Amino acid sequence: MTLSVLMIGNSFSICVGKNLPQMVATTPECHLTLGSLYIGGCPLERHVMNLREDEASEPGKAKYPYRFTVWESGAKKPVREGKGNLLQGLAYKKWDIVTIQQASPLSWQAESYQPWAEELIAAIRKYAPQAEIIIQQTWAYRSSDPRITELGEPIWGFHQDEMHNQIVAAYRSLAEKYGFRVIPTGDAVRLARLNDTRRFKESTAEALAALRWPDLPPQASDPVGKYFWRKEEDGSLRLSADHIHLNERGQYLQAAVWFEFLFGRPATALSYESPTVSKEDCVFLRQMAHRAVQEYQQVKRQ
Repeated sequence: MTLSVLMIGNSFSICVGKNLPQMVATTPECHLTLGSLYIGGCPLERHVMNLREDEASEPGKAKYPYRFTVWESGAKKPVREGKGNLLQGLAYKKWDIVTIQQASPLSWQAESYQPWAEELIAAIRKYAPQAEIIIQQTWAYRSSDPRITELGEPIWGFHQDEMHNQIVAAYRSLAEKYGFRVIPTGDAVRLARLNDTRRFKESTAEALAALRWPDLPPQASDPVGKYFWRKEEDGSLRLSADHIHLNERGQYLQAAVWFEFLFGRPATALSYESPTVSKEDCVFLRQMAHRAVQEYQQVKRQ
């Protein structure tokens, strides 16, 4: 089976390229061309604004605001890296699939999707009429993010569970409106959180302040986020945190979800293992990926 997939997204999509091409390369009879149009934090509205500017540009004066990367499964490095725009990306080849998603701070706000999704979908249908449009369901932040913290008052007024529920509802509503399929990455993240015996526990501000380099707070199990030490301009080290992006375990989980969804083969049968994730974790994450895809399809059929 050979597929070509273009992702119109942001940092929650480009991370698929960390493992999926290599994962497909270890699977007989499967081949993947994976393209990524990436701007960090890019919402649907900005994609549409970029598209309008592309269409209005005079010949030779187009802007290239995206990082446009293309991977081929089996290749040791991307076959294309550089700047690009939406029209260039959509015309690069006859894509089988084009994926879209909302920026993560807006992903739980269903009202933020329109009218921008409507216009972006129309453009994809115009410039890549052969492509199936698919939605990637993104994920809730780590519970240590101040917007959804469980220690004290969350900025957004709700916790991780509610963020996940609202994300799922928003993407499902969009998918039902247009009859699109959904890649349930967020559901897989949720399942991994619930079923890992090493449950993530948020550290208090006092506990974090007491740490000294190179010590890090406990962060086992969650496929999202990481703590790290950052060197400041004066040479001092400051404990920093990423509460929203997939870490290496999460990137492997995401790739396994995409693999099963795209190729219809169980993620549990994969032989590919990330060099930065333990063998035991790879087995567990493939199981969670398989459950997410299968359970989402069962709910959709009901």
